[in-house]
Amino acid sequence: MLKKFRDWLTSGSTTIPVLENGQQLKLSQRTKLSQSHFVLDDGNVLEPIVGSDKDVEALLAVQKACYNGETPWNAAALHHELKRNTNALYIVIRRFSEPVGFIGAWLVEKEAHITNVAVIPSFQKKGVASWMIRELERISVHEGMDILSLEVRMSNVKAQRLYRELGFKDGKIKKFYYSSDHEDALEMSKKLVRNEGARFESV
Repeated sequence: MLKKFRDWLTSGSTTIPVLENGQQLKLSQRTKLSQSHFVLDDGNVLEPIVGSDKDVEALLAVQKACYNGETPWNAAALHHELKRNTNALYIVIRRFSEPVGFIGAWLVEKEAHITNVAVIPSFQKKGVASWMIRELERISVHEGMDILSLEVRMSNVKAQRLYRELGFKDGKIKKFYYSSDHEDALEMSKKLVRNEGARFESV
């Protein structure tokens, strides 16, 4: 699945909806989240926002906390995603303005592909990742996507369990997928169903 997204990204395609006044809106500009705040079972109040180029440092900080100081998506890649990739969407979760997690995705040709999900260790197993994935699913349905997909390390059994609980099905195994250590990846996907009775706010 990811090859399609890579081919699209390198092709220079920038299909964007155009309003009657000629203004073009990126996916991140036309997306509205369903909630301005949500409360965890432990009482923590979290604030989700649609990510922008101003959030690059926050995304780097979350990655460092999750990946032993490493940043699989570096500053240059994130700046490109948030400023130039018109079909990319990032949702950032904050507590008292401090980032605790984020999800990134590309929505292309009827498929929403999750590129990264990260939650800092102190907020893991609290439902943050589940909330982000469900919110992305809601947005993807609204945008007319048919499939939600991702890749996950074969060794990351905990994440695979979560994705299955959220309705993802196992796909093919991609050999030597991760460039850092050549670990295999499991492709997972979920068919999206439009709820005709749902209402969505538009910009």
